[in-house]
Amino acid sequence: MNPGSDDVHVLLGAYVLGGLSDEDHRTYSEHLRTCGPCQAELGQVSGLPRLLDLAGPEGGPHLAHGPAAAPEALSTEQGDARVTTLLGEVARRRRLRRAWLTALAAAAAVIFFAGGAWLGPSLVATTTPAPAASATPAAAHVAVAAVPGSSVRIDVALVKRGWGTQLDIDCEDMPTNGELALWVIDAKGKATTAASWRATAAGYSRVTGATALSPNEIQTLEVRTGTGKVLASAQT
Repeated sequence: MNPGSDDVHVLLGAYVLGGLSDEDHRTYSEHLRTCGPCQAELGQVSGLPRLLDLAGPEGGPHLAHGPAAAPEALSTEQGDARVTTLLGEVARRRRLRRAWLTALAAAAAVIFFAGGAWLGPSLVATTTPAPAASATPAAAHVAVAAVPGSSVRIDVALVKRGWGTQLDIDCEDMPTNGELALWVIDAKGKATTAASWRATAAGYSRVTGATALSPNEIQTLEVRTGTGKVLASAQT
């Protein structure tokens, strides 16, 4: 045969079943080295000789009731016909399997989208986070102004609590030695100490104080030294 012939592909069945002449067997072997499609098909049908033995006219050697008869040699035409029939059956079953898979995929898609349409609104409703409650109460900031002759800078945040008021104090340019204190004065003029601390070498401090007065009961804030000198004052 001519190695370049287009008919070389049809020799696969006879090649697998051993029905080629020596010359044709060599030619097809050389063809297999460079033909990817034939290599793939060979891998799929390489087990056919065993299947043909098991499914032969007499039921195969394992079903015979007497001494196993010698297998009948198959001609190239007979091998091609049998392989063609078997390959046709394999192709039919593959088409049927693909049809079933396509139908199953379509059914799964319908169920998926139907379930999504049903669950979607409830999922949105249950997963939408509710506005988080504020963990820290709102604070009212008061800038405590330095008195004449003082250059301190003080900010006091008044945070309302159930027990009264928390006072967060930020101080800059403060005296660098001695004691300091924050005083709160109510509407009756009564003054009490809300916080006290020792001055730092940097002149900067952050202190938290407390008073039993509520924010609306505090009329005046004063920052004083340990000797009672007023450094800053503010009306709330």
